[in-house]
Amino acid sequence: MLKERVISALVGAPLIIASLLLGKYVFALLIVIIAVIATDEFYSMLILREFKPNIVAGIGGSIAIFLGTLAGGVSGLLLALVLVMLVVLVWQTFTEGSIVNAGLTMTGLIYITLPLSHLILLYGLAQGVIGVILVLVATWVSDIAAYSFGRAIGKRKLAPTISAKKTIEGTIAGIIAPTIFIGTAFLLPWLPFVAEQGAVVAILKGLGFGLIVGVVAPVGDLIESRIKRELRVKDSGATIPGHGGFLDRFDSVVVAGVIAYYYWLFVV
Repeated sequence: MLKERVISALVGAPLIIASLLLGKYVFALLIVIIAVIATDEFYSMLILREFKPNIVAGIGGSIAIFLGTLAGGVSGLLLALVLVMLVVLVWQTFTEGSIVNAGLTMTGLIYITLPLSHLILLYGLAQGVIGVILVLVATWVSDIAAYSFGRAIGKRKLAPTISAKKTIEGTIAGIIAPTIFIGTAFLLPWLPFVAEQGAVVAILKGLGFGLIVGVVAPVGDLIESRIKRELRVKDSGATIPGHGGFLDRFDSVVVAGVIAYYYWLFVV
């Protein structure tokens, strides 16, 4: 499992970083693809339990939210989200649909698309490309460290009723590893932080950024684990070796990306 996780990260990281270097719209296209697949996986899990989310409205709404984000930033994101919500409610009203299914349709967008759109917002901030790279790599570092140390020395279960394999020891390693990684990255001479802010401020901001990512990344993982347990499925899909589906791979990024955006906006 560890080998498959590392291989998946080594394949996925260069692809995402390459899209970042090719420009905002190429990166946005890749994130849209990830969000659409992950949202479809979420709806598919619901369908297994005989719920009936509006997949067309959900997938179309996901694309609309990203287009709104690209066109108008935060305002465009919110406008698109509101319009999609109205479409879903009209669908529920005039088709005698279930308000539960309408709510679950919106849940997919609020849970997956809305947070992932913050990666595009982060891209647009000053030095935002660096921020996106750091948060993505840091979540992978956290995941690999948590899994490795959990397997090696983990004894105490973190949340046994939600995820039987997660340990407190692994979680601590998953917090420390990205903290050290990003703290060190902020000191690299080819990045602008030391030159602009000084070494002390740069490392403090880097450590804070890494600590936040390390804390919230497992939260995203636990949220998805709770959803899968309730819906009685093992994985959201079977696309990525060592992880399952796209939602299994990016569940931590869903939460970490949002926090990273606001940290970068107000602190960095």
